[in-house]
Amino acid sequence: MHFANLGAAALVAFSACATAVSLPSTHVLHEKRSGNPSQWTKHSLAPRDVTLPVRIGIKPRNIEMGHDELMSISDPASPNYGKHWTAQEVHDFFAPAASTVHDVRKWLASAGIGRGRHQVAPSRGHIEFDASIDEVESLLNAKYEVWKNTDTGALSLSCDEYHVPAHIQKHIDFITPTIGMSAPTDPKNSLKRRAVQSHGKIRQPIHRPLSPPSSGSDPNNVTECARSISPACVRALYNIPDTAPKNVTGNELGIYESGDTYDQADLDAFFKYFNTPEIPAGTHPILNGVDGGTAPVPQEEGGGESMLDFQLAYPLVHPQGIRLFQTLDLQSTQSFGIFNPFLDAIDKSYCTYDGGDDPKIDPQFPDGSGWNQTAMCGVYDPPHVISFSYALAEATYPAAYAERQCHEYMKLGLQGVSLIFASGDNGTLSRAGDAGCLSDNRQNPGFPASCPYVTAVGATQLKKNATVKDAEVAVIPEYTYGAVFTSGGGFSNYFAQPSYQADAVNGYLKNNTKLPKAGSFNRTGRAFPDVSANGLNITVVTNGEWESQAGTSASAPIFASIITRLNGERILAGKKPVGFLNPTLYSHPEMFNDIVEGENWGCNAETAFTAQAGWDPVTGLGTPKYPKMLEVFLNLP
Repeated sequence: MHFANLGAAALVAFSACATAVSLPSTHVLHEKRSGNPSQWTKHSLAPRDVTLPVRIGIKPRNIEMGHDELMSISDPASPNYGKHWTAQEVHDFFAPAASTVHDVRKWLASAGIGRGRHQVAPSRGHIEFDASIDEVESLLNAKYEVWKNTDTGALSLSCDEYHVPAHIQKHIDFITPTIGMSAPTDPKNSLKRRAVQSHGKIRQPIHRPLSPPSSGSDPNNVTECARSISPACVRALYNIPDTAPKNVTGNELGIYESGDTYDQADLDAFFKYFNTPEIPAGTHPILNGVDGGTAPVPQEEGGGESMLDFQLAYPLVHPQGIRLFQTLDLQSTQSFGIFNPFLDAIDKSYCTYDGGDDPKIDPQFPDGSGWNQTAMCGVYDPPHVISFSYALAEATYPAAYAERQCHEYMKLGLQGVSLIFASGDNGTLSRAGDAGCLSDNRQNPGFPASCPYVTAVGATQLKKNATVKDAEVAVIPEYTYGAVFTSGGGFSNYFAQPSYQADAVNGYLKNNTKLPKAGSFNRTGRAFPDVSANGLNITVVTNGEWESQAGTSASAPIFASIITRLNGERILAGKKPVGFLNPTLYSHPEMFNDIVEGENWGCNAETAFTAQAGWDPVTGLGTPKYPKMLEVFLNLP
């Protein structure tokens, strides 16, 4: 039978390979799963009558040069600072060479998979073909087995590791299906919002009911900010001017949403009460719908995540606009590849597997449900800043897949786009409780926050009875709002620590005597978060009710809104947007309020890391000082 039809036999596409019996001297290990995947157990040997749809991702040309090129235009000390590339320049620089594709095709032909059996994408980004289990195991020196998800009962075909010829390895990014596990088939066990989980039910942001404002109450009162964060509280905490910024054409803030949609009635109710600066009723984001994404919805269907994002952002950026990248299609929210429809829509070279899509991770279109057309490819230009309040566990993805997507964020950085991601709500874990740890009790960080080419934002709070003049602390891991919320942070198991943060991170590791035990985290990995902002007791209107919400998905849009304001000031001064932020952030720690109190949690609900002077993996460099940030960025070229 064809692998695509294995659903009928309770097998879902994906692969975990055990080592083949003997390895030819010409072959080398290409990918290997790091530890047994959480919530998966081996079930049986792979059936021999299966046909696999194999896809070989061809490594982009010059990808090893991308990091240095991005640093050259992002380092504030570089003479090239701010000299962003065009989308065409990025595409031309990284397009795979024809000779690379030729060598891979020659290898396939020598293994019995001739040119008549495989196809090359027009962009030369991938080669695909169908092959039997026996052929694939021989080609990759791998052993395929069936795995079972202990949470959902779903089955997945996969291998522990696979091999390729040594002379071909430099040309190959990754091959599927191999070491990855499939996304859940039950829509209730799919997308994880903010919690950075790999399985579990979709939930709204952490929230609790809040009494509506009393008649005649002052929306600009900042004496109760420890209990209820309003737009005035955010401005007071970070010294953001009360006056609205000037409306700079083309300087919209981008906000990504998936499976969660705003409603206009709740926005208008929020605007009516918090009217400084005055935002007219009916103000709404510009819809950039992706693969069936539509908005708004009726008030009773409004999503808590969307309302949180827009009600935090609008008071900070208005009258500058907001662009909503809404991916609402049901099938896409059941996939682990939750960001690829968005990336496809803003970058045609990334669209389909030519660039980075994996049909066993990413949604495929037409899908027979919400979106019965082909995937949207390159239909939108990215705005200067995009905020994301969604994530998954890094270990959800094979390392090569995560690296390929991380390279896409690097390419967007080359184009001058600032990507702001929430760091997660479960400390160093992918989900609450011990199940969030990797099987060998190692920390399980979130992705894309762990990618070195995005800016990850952790969460802070005001302590009980504190004022806006008092120092914030890392959000306190307490069982409030019906769940434990602890600021996401830690060290990547996939990505090396970038040079821009090396001094700050090494200082923390050297001066901290209360680190987690050796081996539980990768001390040489990309460390995050980079910065933080308030994420507790956020006042929001959802479904006609006032409530208080919490999460790093509040922190991300706050920080992204600040960067949008800074971009507006730079554009008015005749300068370009700030682009990739991190080298400048770490070069100028004086732009932040250092957070020196608090912790986040890891395995066994124990303290993982503590907040200390300087950078730390709980709150990063700290919370924004808007006037200082404005000074620094206006003084840059």
